[in-house]
Amino acid sequence: MSEPAISPDKATVHRAMARLDGFARGLGLDEAATRMIVERVVADMPEQTDEERSIEARCRMIVASA
Repeated sequence: MSEPAISPDKATVHRAMARLDGFARGLGLDEAATRMIVERVVADMPEQTDEERSIEARCRMIVASA
């Protein structure tokens, strides 16, 4: 998988991390894994709403925790 050409918006990543922290901890994911997933989702979905990105991040976190 190649890296995105544009780095994700730091403020958007920060908001998503705060919003998804409890969910990620409940799955047993550490902060580094969570940040990697969130940054990828923000970079992959720049035009989507925060809610749509949160849904996608939760799905990816579930897969990562399995």
